[in-house]
Amino acid sequence: MEKKKVLVAYYSQSGQVREIIDRFLSPFDSDENYEFFFHQIKPVNDYPFPWTSEQFFDSFPESVTEVGCDLKAYPPQLKQKYDLIILGFQTWYLSPSIPTTAFLQSQDFKDLAKDVPIITINACRNMWFMAQRSIRKYLNQAKANYVGHLVLFDKVNNLTSVITIMHWAFTGRKDKKWGWLPKPGVSDQDIQSSNIYGEILKDKWESDKLNELQEEYVANNGVHVLPHLMSMEHKAKRIFKIWTKFVLKKGGPENPARAGRLKLFKNYLLLMIFLMAPIATVVFYITYPLFFLRIRKNIKYYQSVGS
Repeated sequence: MEKKKVLVAYYSQSGQVREIIDRFLSPFDSDENYEFFFHQIKPVNDYPFPWTSEQFFDSFPESVTEVGCDLKAYPPQLKQKYDLIILGFQTWYLSPSIPTTAFLQSQDFKDLAKDVPIITINACRNMWFMAQRSIRKYLNQAKANYVGHLVLFDKVNNLTSVITIMHWAFTGRKDKKWGWLPKPGVSDQDIQSSNIYGEILKDKWESDKLNELQEEYVANNGVHVLPHLMSMEHKAKRIFKIWTKFVLKKGGPENPARAGRLKLFKNYLLLMIFLMAPIATVVFYITYPLFFLRIRKNIKYYQSVGS
């Protein structure tokens, strides 16, 4: 029997995305019927890890506008056809990370992905909804067969995760800040249990039922929606676009002229997260019954892979 060929493309600064992918694929480790090619998406000028605060916020406008970046040349293996593509990525500022966006916008990817089943794995803090809309848009443009998406996120409360993720991003240390806060990022337990979703994939693929894959992922908590964050993110995206236009009037990436406006955005963002977000959460749940049908519709949208 001819081996099934799988492309695993991913972008990861810290290595967490690759760790999740490796665990996800562990059910295939001893099966010689599958052949995997791993492609690490590499920008020409890569983004640092750990970040400095200035570098982190300088990536904000280009993340929101999804302009992409220059990538290193693709290897010859990306010119062949695959039976399945797995894409692992991060979320930056409610959008796919800039290198991920560049990969999805490339003609090489579009040629590669047409009519091919694709699974996406998003490893993020906890806000991923608008990024998922963009991912779906790019896969539709490529005429890919989107069969499954997983979201693994930091499940501690929102404010705590902001503190811990900033600790990790700016120091490079995935340890407990102050010695007692939870470790940042996707929990070790969730990473280790991600093999469940690989087992589901293997079962559905071998039984020719990939069309049932996403339903199984949702049933096994592979796409857990927090309604208040979903609502908050819809509003935040609109505000991000306003700030982006304001910053870009001072130039493009790494232009010193825009540093002052990015500092204003940084202060605004921290104020909104630590002061306004808790208030917005309370208001959301007070008004939840009034918008129940719309919220339920949005939840189904984000749990699905349909157009």
